[in-house]
Amino acid sequence: MSRLPATDSLEATFDVIVVGGGHAGTEAAVAAARGGARVGLITSALETIGQMSCNPAIGGIAKGTVVREVDALGGIMARATDLATIQFRMLNRSKGPAVWAPRAQCDRGLYRRAVRTLVEEHAGVHVIQGTVARLLLGEGPSVAGVETLEGRRFASTAIVITTGTFLRGRIHIGTDTRLSGGRAGESAATHLAEQLENAGLAVERFKTGTPPRIDGRSVDFSRLERQDSEIESFDYSWSVFWPESRRRGSKTRHPDQLPCWITYLEADGKAIIAENIGRSAMYGGVIASRGPRYCPSVEDKVVKFPNADRHQLFLEPEGHDTTELYVNGLSTSLPATVQLQILRSIRGLESVSMTRPGYAIEYDYCPPTQLDATLQVKAMRGLFFAGQINGTTGYEEAAGQGVIAGLNAARFARGGAPVVLGRETSYIGVLIDDLVTRGVDEPYRLFTSRSEFRLTVRQDNAVRRLCPIGIELDLYTSTERGQAERRMADEDAAGAIARATSVSPDQVNPLLERWGSAPVQQPTRIAELAKRQGASLAALLDAADVEAHFDPDAVITAELELKYAGYFVRERDQAAKLRRMWAFALAADLPYETMSSLSFESRQKLGALRPTTLAQAARVPGVSPTDLQNLVLEVEKRRRRSAESAWNNSSRSIL
Repeated sequence: MSRLPATDSLEATFDVIVVGGGHAGTEAAVAAARGGARVGLITSALETIGQMSCNPAIGGIAKGTVVREVDALGGIMARATDLATIQFRMLNRSKGPAVWAPRAQCDRGLYRRAVRTLVEEHAGVHVIQGTVARLLLGEGPSVAGVETLEGRRFASTAIVITTGTFLRGRIHIGTDTRLSGGRAGESAATHLAEQLENAGLAVERFKTGTPPRIDGRSVDFSRLERQDSEIESFDYSWSVFWPESRRRGSKTRHPDQLPCWITYLEADGKAIIAENIGRSAMYGGVIASRGPRYCPSVEDKVVKFPNADRHQLFLEPEGHDTTELYVNGLSTSLPATVQLQILRSIRGLESVSMTRPGYAIEYDYCPPTQLDATLQVKAMRGLFFAGQINGTTGYEEAAGQGVIAGLNAARFARGGAPVVLGRETSYIGVLIDDLVTRGVDEPYRLFTSRSEFRLTVRQDNAVRRLCPIGIELDLYTSTERGQAERRMADEDAAGAIARATSVSPDQVNPLLERWGSAPVQQPTRIAELAKRQGASLAALLDAADVEAHFDPDAVITAELELKYAGYFVRERDQAAKLRRMWAFALAADLPYETMSSLSFESRQKLGALRPTTLAQAARVPGVSPTDLQNLVLEVEKRRRRSAESAWNNSSRSIL
């Protein structure tokens, strides 16, 4: 790494520089700008800002909640998705609305253009084309700027690295074809990867993959199962962040919807894969890195599930301006010729044309236990990581990290207090706590099962959970703040009216009959009726002729708070206990090795990870409840000794 050069060789000075223009980078840049920073966003190609490198879809189980959390903190992913959605599904509809999960298929080109437009709407973000080759260092050690391969130098107090799969990325198609690249057609970042390793950071390798794309004109759709969009009136982005012309009801909000198509990999295709398994980059010994367990290659499916009759595939449109389809479920690193054979063995694809082969890609990541809870590198002041460099997989996980890294980089540069979201506040908080406390041994993916608070941390109530934090941090315009406050007021008012208002049998029994619920014989509170299976608070308020007009999303949240109140109380009690543990601070210099009341394993792991709070210590693998109790006693004992020492020294100075 290089030392900061003379001022006259610098092209510009920023508070924050973001390296990379993907999902983590764009969110980091916008978050830092909302935090008051002057931001330089440096990316190798301006045309690929916001590029969807793999599946052109946003959301899903847990991930959809993250998208709404990013939006509640002023991010852009939800807004770009709304402008590009061409196929929408609400997952988990067979379960209660508390665990519903939105997922949107996007027009790849519209999404990319929407992201760039939304980024450039922020005057504090300055977009620069270039490939960062090295970091410039100040004292400390701390970061002081970057230098690009093109010889341009920029100074900065904080830097956020969001390089995705580009750090020493290597693409594999079969056992014979290997290409250096961060994704197909784009160069890998080797200089920066080498310098991070030379700086003493641990660097390891993961792999991921992508399926082939096909020409929709060569598909026999009559043999496939059609899946239409459920767009209804759902918007990913909270209406508080859109001008009036873009709010719910606008016919221009979403593009025209397109269907997806379902088919299957069956016996013939499985046989082709089995016959050629040795030619796969993964099974042929070319790749040793671990990939995402929950997004396996088709080779993995055939090898690990040999008795499965078939594997479901989704043909997903890439956009309105192309006939290309994404073959979801067929990720592979087999040779291109074999991929085409497999495709033509699939029902409806017998004469298909393959536009691009699938491939596997290996890339560097830095184990995230080297970061603190703000996503700052512990060994380098002012350096933050977000996205796949931290061992995660998925656009949404990258975006969530980007928001927090960007906010904290801005606050570091401008002297503000750090921002840390607890596990009880958000899935973003769960994600980051898991990464920095427990680390990763495979590409990390969010699931609802990772959260202890999945009933109270839902996709419908992200505004209630996170907008107060955004208001405190002054992230919003005055209009956005006013709209957020009105949204929360609507939730409170809808719930209050439901608890205070009764409806007569004549008003409500027709509704109850429609819902298959028992009729009432006397006036009954709306709140009590809303708790019934299948009941709709919005319909009950209409039946009662309530004149107030509430945000529909606010009414949904108020309804869930009424339906599941007992469960929520218990979960929020647990959240309060966790907040108390977060409030119990652990000094960075605690001598864990001398704490004989802790187990040997706990002393080792706590000494290596250096948690900053008791809640973080509780998440460290191998630290038992007894160790936590003893740790509290050890810390309190040291605090008393320190206080007594300070008192004695003060007394002596007085005497």
